[in-house]
Parts: sequence; structure tokens; C-alpha cells
Amino acid sequence: MNEEKNPGAARDCAVLMLLAFLVRAAFVVATPQVLDTADAIHYLESAQQISIGHFFGFDAKIPVLYPALTALAGLFILNWEAAAVFVSFVAGVCLVLPVYGLSRDMHARGPARISGLAVALWPWLADYSNRVGPDMLAATLWFTSVWLLERGLRRGGLYVPAAALAFFLLHLTRPEGTFLLAAAPLAALLLLGRGERKKLWRLIPYAAVCAALLGAYAAYMSRVAGHAAINYRADRILMDFEFVEMAKTAVKTISEVLPVMLGPVLLLFIGVGFFYRPQEDEREGHPPHTAGGRPDGAPAKRDLRLEFFVLFYAFCQWFLSLFVLSPEPRYQMSVLVALSMWSALGIVVVARRARALRFGRLLQLAPAASLVVLMLFGVALALAADHMHRQPTKPLEYKTAGLWMRENLAPGLIFSRKPQIAYYADMPSTGPDLNDTLEGAVDRAKKAGARYVVVDERYTAQMAPGMAPLLNPRLAPDDLRLIKQFAPYPRSRVVIYEVVQRSP
Repeated sequence: MNEEKNPGAARDCAVLMLLAFLVRAAFVVATPQVLDTADAIHYLESAQQISIGHFFGFDAKIPVLYPALTALAGLFILNWEAAAVFVSFVAGVCLVLPVYGLSRDMHARGPARISGLAVALWPWLADYSNRVGPDMLAATLWFTSVWLLERGLRRGGLYVPAAALAFFLLHLTRPEGTFLLAAAPLAALLLLGRGERKKLWRLIPYAAVCAALLGAYAAYMSRVAGHAAINYRADRILMDFEFVEMAKTAVKTISEVLPVMLGPVLLLFIGVGFFYRPQEDEREGHPPHTAGGRPDGAPAKRDLRLEFFVLFYAFCQWFLSLFVLSPEPRYQMSVLVALSMWSALGIVVVARRARALRFGRLLQLAPAASLVVLMLFGVALALAADHMHRQPTKPLEYKTAGLWMRENLAPGLIFSRKPQIAYYADMPSTGPDLNDTLEGAVDRAKKAGARYVVVDERYTAQMAPGMAPLLNPRLAPDDLRLIKQFAPYPRSRVVIYEVVQRSP
């Protein structure tokens, strides 16, 4: 960042990163760690393969960057789960930098500080910085890529190859990264006006670097998957594509996920940010424009081309995430953070307008204060949630049951819908079909050679209802013998059975 044009940027970023570090450290200390997705196991298994030099022996469906960084962290962190969380933690803290930089280029220093503050305090982002998964890494690379591309197209220099490298790293982290990388020409047409179209030649070195990196990656994947592929996982996602389910996911993300995850404060100010016109302030007697922004940190004028550039990438991210056919907010993380930058602009604009009112010195603090108070309340609630007598947000009972099995039972194949229990038990696993009846599930377990059948209340009872009766040992068939049942939290029972092998 150019300090002559952006005085105080380094200080802003240092303070915001320290704040982000402290909030995320509080989550690490106060929140119990557990694998909450089946994919997390695949990332850890891939990291272990890479750590022992099996660079071609991991699952081709798993993007390689997050496991590779976990393997690197594993050199000095002996616990694989902790090593993976460390990567998410560092990415979560670093997210402040590209968000602040992009927001400052787009809206000036005042909104950039609010954007960085929101990222630092957002309890949802802090929580994902304490999880095993590539979500925080992907979000940080997303903003880094978009920011560097904007600067590369407008300023040239090393920003151009840096943008290509950042998008390539995003491609190695999430399957949609490939398409975001390829969207650069369209994005450039939005960003560069008629007087800047001669700068489009900068796409040539960008494309050259991307082509070289993707070519090397395709050759590498030919060793991993048996054939050259630029995006192996995207091919698998497209095979499961259903238009109706995609439409349902789109409606749910727009009507439920986006407004709920933004929350009342960010949602309230986002409209102000989108429709703010600096010219109106001149007519109403506000201070005149200054180079790069107003004295109070608001933008001197709207950089609409840059705003459309960012919105274009946000739309691409939202659209591409629909192919996963899941409305989970983590797939919209970059979209939500991007939209919050307009909320930050709205907060600064309303704060400035409030100064003209009675008690203006106090009222101008209210918009930012409301954001800080709400997010700190969310942080406190999230930190306390797992220590209350209620169902925790993460399936901690999986870890409890799995570790008990590892310590007390002989190794054997576990028949369970969720593989996390088997991971902690250090045993292999297989699972039922979602439409299996109880008899069908037990028969499937016996044919697979399972030694244990494990059913949990949190997910299996809802996803595979045929196995739900096993939560009550009295309803278990004679082919299963009860070994242990756990009920550490409400609606979090786990029941472990041994398969009885009868003589023919």
C-alpha cells in the first residue's frame, strides 16, 4: 500500500490484526476442538500423506493447498488436528489485510477501518478460524486475488503476476477458484474505462503466468488422478448437478442466509452504502472533497467501476457456490464479507450526517458502536455456548465416543453415518444408505464385515431415519449387542453396538 497516499494504513492494519488475533485466540482457548465435517477427515488424511512424501497418493477430489499447508504446520505441531486449525487461524487473522486494502481502494480510509473492524470481530469468522477446513484460507485468498488484480490492472508492475499467483492458490484451495481465475478478462472490462482500455494488455502477462501454473498443475494431477485435469473436483460436482435443487439453494441463500448472516446492523447500513452520493453532501454544506477522501475518512467520490468489479466477483462466487447444492453460509463467506464493505461505507456516512444533529458528537459514534457491541455480544455468546448445559454447536459427542472406543475396544470396522467417530477411534468406517430400513442397515453392516454399529442423535437420526430406533437399545435387533451409550448433552446421544456374528 502506498503510504504517501494512504497515511496511517500500516497502523490501522497492525491494530486490526492484533484485535483479530485476540478474538480468534479466545475461541481457541474457550471453544473445544472437534472435527465437525466429514471433509475435515479427508483434509487431514491428505496432509498425513503429503507429510510422509506421498505427494501423488492422496484423494484427487481434495484441493491440495490446505492439506499441504497443514503438512507444513505439522512439522512443528505434532497434533494433525491442531496443525490444520493453525492454518485456519493464521488465514483468519490475515483476512483483515486484503479486506482493508480493497475497501480503502474502493471507499477510502474510514470505511476500510470499519470493514477491518467487522472482519476482526465477526464471531462467525472467528469460529471458522478455529476449524479444520479450507474456508478461511479460501476467503483470504479470494480477497487477496481480487485486490491484487484490481491493482495489477490499474497500476501494473508486480501486482500482475502476484494476482495470477493468488488466483492460482485460490484454485488450489476451492474448485470455484479456477473459474474466478478465468473471469479476469470480463472483470477487466468492468474495471477499466475507455481511457484505460490500453491497460488491457496487462492481461497478457496475467494469462501467461496462469497458463504456466495451470499447465504444471495439470501434469501433476495426471500423476495423482491418472489423467491430466485442471479441476478434478469441479467435474465431480457437475456430475451431481440438479437444476431444481440449485434454484432452491439460490432462493434460500438470498432470502435467508445473506440477511441472517449479515445481521441487523450490517444489513441496516448496507442500503446507505449502496446509494450514497458524495455530491449531495456538497450541496448540504459538508466539508469539500480532498484528494483520496474527506478529512473524516469518507470517499471524495464513488469509484463505481471498482465497485462493480468487486460485485462482479461476489456474484460469480455466489453463483458458483450454488452448484454445491448447499445453502451453508460457509460457501458464501467471501460474498458476505464483500457486501459488508458497503455496510461499512453506510456506517461512515450516517456517522457524518449525525454530527449535524443535537448531541452530534455522541450520535456519530452510535453506528460503529452498535456494530462493535453486537459483534462482541455474539463473541461472548459463542464462547459461552459450549459451556452451558445445552447441545453445543459442534458434535463434541463424536470425539467423546470415538476416543472411548479407541481406549476400550478392539479395532474393527465401524458402521456409522458420520466418519468422525471412527476417526477419533482410529478405526475404518463405512455407512448406511440414507433410505435403508433398520433391517436393511443391519444387513448392510454385516455384509460389509462391520464389527461395530454406532448411531448418533444429532445427524444420523435425521439423515438416516431408518437407524433412529437404535437410539433406544430396547428396540435394537438381536443381531446387535449394546456396548455403551453416551448422552453428554441434550439431543446428543451416541449408542455403540457390537455386531453379533451368529454361526450358520
